[in-house]
Amino acid sequence: MKRPSHEVVKALAQIERQYPDVSEWLQGWCAHELTQLPNVTQNMALAQGRCQVLMELSKLITESPDMAAKSK
Repeated sequence: MKRPSHEVVKALAQIERQYPDVSEWLQGWCAHELTQLPNVTQNMALAQGRCQVLMELSKLITESPDMAAKSK
């Protein structure tokens, strides 16, 4: 994953703190994609890639407040 700049991490931290519904929605989407993964019959690589991106993005948003605090 491309490392986000400090400004982007701070913006994601604000989203996590002020709009926790966004993080919950993203985690729910990620969980849905993971549960559907065993049933994929067509493009498995695409489905796996989507799961990977959603997991990394969800993790980044969830951890962004700590990352922003550490980089001050």
